[in-house]
Amino acid sequence: METNRAFTQPTPHSVARRLRLLRKSRGWTLHDVEKVSNGSIKAVVMGSYERGSRAISLARCLELADLFSIPIAELLIEPSAMKSDHQFNKRFDLRRSATLCRDENSPEFVTLHKFLIAIAARRGDWNGEILTLRESDLDTITLLLEMNQQDLNDWLAQWRLTLG
Repeated sequence: METNRAFTQPTPHSVARRLRLLRKSRGWTLHDVEKVSNGSIKAVVMGSYERGSRAISLARCLELADLFSIPIAELLIEPSAMKSDHQFNKRFDLRRSATLCRDENSPEFVTLHKFLIAIAARRGDWNGEILTLRESDLDTITLLLEMNQQDLNDWLAQWRLTLG
């Protein structure tokens, strides 16, 4: 019997690729995972998960989701369904944005931070530290902050809101 599904289930290989992407997106090595998890997840074990050569229990999936500060469902997203890096333009430091929003008495920082948080929530980006925006998002920021592209770039650099 043939069924037409509106979705495909994740595979052990797709979960392995997702784990590797999550780790690398934070700039962590396998040994960093061991350190950040206080030794709970050994580097060699994480490597096995990322190669798909070791099964992951539900308890370990929950532990990994906590480690990466994401909902467990995010572990099951197919990496190829995510946007590729070449479609993005600027990486924003969300921690810096939150600090400026809190410490500076400026409506521009509040507006920018609210926009960044809304984009992160819409994308399900649970990293909470770095957010990469598309060119169209940057165009929206220029409208919100009433700046042209060059002024925006200068302002972002001045306040060290972007990385790289």
